[in-house]
Amino acid sequence: MRRAALLLLLLALGGCSFTQDTAAPPNELTSYEQGAVLQEAWSGVTGDAFNRRWVRMVPYAAGDRLYTADVAGQVSAWRPGNGDLRWRTDVGDWLSAGVGGGDGAVYVGTSKGTVIALSAKDGSERWRQDVKGELLAPPATGEGMVVVRTVDGRIVALDPKDGSRLWTYSADVPSLTLRGNGKPIVVPGGVLAGLDNGKVIALSDKGGRPLWEATVAPPQGRSPIDRMVDIDGALGVGRGVLYAATYQGRIAQIEPNQGQIQWSRDMSSYAGLDVDGQRVYVTDADSNVRALDPDSGATLWRQDKLAHRRLTAPIVIPGTNFLVVGDYDGYVHVLSRADGRIVARRRVDGFGILADPVPLSDGRFAVQTQGAHVVVLNVHALD
Repeated sequence: MRRAALLLLLLALGGCSFTQDTAAPPNELTSYEQGAVLQEAWSGVTGDAFNRRWVRMVPYAAGDRLYTADVAGQVSAWRPGNGDLRWRTDVGDWLSAGVGGGDGAVYVGTSKGTVIALSAKDGSERWRQDVKGELLAPPATGEGMVVVRTVDGRIVALDPKDGSRLWTYSADVPSLTLRGNGKPIVVPGGVLAGLDNGKVIALSDKGGRPLWEATVAPPQGRSPIDRMVDIDGALGVGRGVLYAATYQGRIAQIEPNQGQIQWSRDMSSYAGLDVDGQRVYVTDADSNVRALDPDSGATLWRQDKLAHRRLTAPIVIPGTNFLVVGDYDGYVHVLSRADGRIVARRRVDGFGILADPVPLSDGRFAVQTQGAHVVVLNVHALD
């Protein structure tokens, strides 16, 4: 498992040292035929700290605001159109998850297991709730709940008014997992989440009762490393079905009412996926970007020129025919949705991009880097 040597650097193993990294070196960037113009609209500093904790500090966009969080505890609100800083709050603790929000509030999670609610209007604190487990995914909201995922396998629903606990569901966590969690999805009547054991679970919004479980990939092999089948990337929702991808396992389409797997195919991914009406887009564990047929899972195209560059999930840019991925060296790459061609590229920072890009509006998206910068870019096809 050559890739595992690199990925184990992201495990929550404290100050342990590791042997020499034997992962394949990242592909060198090569020339491409330009098919789009990629321009920086504005950039800003999200805080004072470099993200040495290797956590995905995903921004959150809602209405006329873009919200960012810095690992050292600074939460900021920006106007996405021009980059004006509307407010900044220091929550006084180390953060380990990006921003979630809804109903006039934004939420962040700390490395000590505290969920903090702030006013979306001015950043004033509303409440704090200790959920007793580090958060590595942004809180999700909906159906009168704030739902968080902790590293010890618990899914906790909180009341958005005061942070009081509504219910808790606990899942078994394997002895060895990747450092990361996917954000839960709140849907009418329930919560959907990918787990570290290769399963997707649906929970009732009333009490957190399990409605169904779907095994995307069962653990296989003798060693804990071989048996890692985490679902760490975001789940995808499209055309009334659900998509999930596991590390060292499979990608699958799931019927969301009963949890039946419609199709699956072997694939390893920890970055995650995105969907549109025509294709499922996924970054595999070797940083090849693939487009799959949503009806069968068959490969429609494969882009391998960015292999081993530790790409984010491929994110659909609304109002365009493009996808965007970020890489370990601070580059943003724009791909054609139709055939996977690289059509534009820009280096936005000298530090890596761990968090998935966030769509803002037609042709516009935001990227947050490890170097405590947020950058908003515009992309449009060449005339």
